[in-house]
Amino acid sequence: MRRERKTHVSRLPFLCIGVSALLFVLSLGLLLHQCSAKPEPEVQPQEDVTQLEDGREVTLQLQEPQLPNGCEVTSLAMLLGWAGYPVEKMDLYEGYLPRQDFTETPEGWKLGGNPEEVYVGDATSELGGWYCFEGPIVEAANAYLQDQGSDWTAEAVSGLSLGQLNQYLKNDVPLVAWVTLDYTAPVASLRYWYLSDNTFYQPYANLHCVVVVEYGEDGYLTADPLEGWQWVEESTFWDIFDAMGRRAVTINE
Repeated sequence: MRRERKTHVSRLPFLCIGVSALLFVLSLGLLLHQCSAKPEPEVQPQEDVTQLEDGREVTLQLQEPQLPNGCEVTSLAMLLGWAGYPVEKMDLYEGYLPRQDFTETPEGWKLGGNPEEVYVGDATSELGGWYCFEGPIVEAANAYLQDQGSDWTAEAVSGLSLGQLNQYLKNDVPLVAWVTLDYTAPVASLRYWYLSDNTFYQPYANLHCVVVVEYGEDGYLTADPLEGWQWVEESTFWDIFDAMGRRAVTINE
């Protein structure tokens, strides 16, 4: 067997070229990441409880893991706690929130509830839960307050102007507000169902609900059932709140 003679070649130039190429790739990756990253609401590093100037407190409740699609009722539980009537989100969901699950016609049509009237689907399910608007939340709140013998009442205050929204918060009155996940533009889902009157209904794919607690130089402090405490810049919050119909609920003494 003939062996070829090995020729010594310096590896230093190739090593330098390799290191330079690696540094270039890493730098390019970092640049692309920075260019593609979008600004997100600032997470507020504080305890579970935020005290307002009048001494009342909002205690954070998170919807997961029990209610992966239960942001509305979890937000309501936080608002009721602020009013002095604390309640666990599951007790509120199981005992007070009007709900309607899906059925199917013999022809295969999917029938579901109207979010203006009921919570649609099962909030404990990742894929089978949808949402409700302010009507069912007001109904659940007032039923719970009545059982507590309270004179407080919940009401929808949808259609608020920016000034009205800010005035509630300046008066230390938090609100449940309908927004979207990550404050992105509202998106229609590819899934749909029919209402009881055979009306076609196409739901939002990214609806979300939070408690708006304070207004200040940093925008709005929200108790988000998914993300916890967040400061959201004023125009970011208002644009999405407006796009979702300025839907809101508060509780009055």
